[in-house]
Amino acid sequence: MNISRRHSLGRTEARTKVQELADDLGDQYGLVSEWQGDDLCVKGSGVNGWVRLSDDEVHVDLKLGFALTMLEGPIRSTIESLMEKHL
Repeated sequence: MNISRRHSLGRTEARTKVQELADDLGDQYGLVSEWQGDDLCVKGSGVNGWVRLSDDEVHVDLKLGFALTMLEGPIRSTIESLMEKHL
């Protein structure tokens, strides 16, 4: 699953907002995250991937396990809503 959103926050503020987004996703889906440079590694039961941060864009790249592929639509909607809220 790939989702991108442009931002005009500057890298430091965008990183703070991405962390808030990741914290919300962690609360909802039991995910843990860890920064590796400007990339946030995201892992959980049946989910792994990255949130990549650039000067003007945030890109979410998640791989869903088989059991979660049927829930891709609702998961995508949640992520898009959180991106709207935080970015």
